Amino acid sequence: MKGFTIIELLIVLAVIAALISTMVPIGISTIKQAHSTTVALNLSKLSIAAMEEFYLDHNASVTIEDLKPYFNANQRKILKNYEVKNASDCIYIWYKGEDVNASMANRVFSAVVATDDGKPMVCLTVKKYW
Repeated sequence: MKGFTIIELLIVLAVIAALISTMVPIGISTIKQAHSTTVALNLSKLSIAAMEEFYLDHNASVTIEDLKPYFNANQRKILKNYEVKNASDCIYIWYKGEDVNASMANRVFSAVVATDDGKPMVCLTVKKYW
């Protein structure tokens, strides 16, 4: 008797399906964590660029357009996903997407706080010295 019986083939397929069903959630979780790390690192870079724009260029009303020179052509693509708002003593920078929440990004960059709707945001306290 050569070959496998139908029962043996079904058992092998069930084992493979069980392995796949356990690996898919792990893969999805890893991708989400990688994306939140990217968002947190981008917020960090944008924070540094905003501080440089404020203190070195004496620009008290920083916009996302003002931050473009701090990034190369490939990095500028990310800027459309972020927004900047100025207050009297604070520059707010936040991620506009819905796929990352603040608690996930805060694990990577501790300065990240949540907006009212849970989006990751950084608040830079600034003081005008000029």
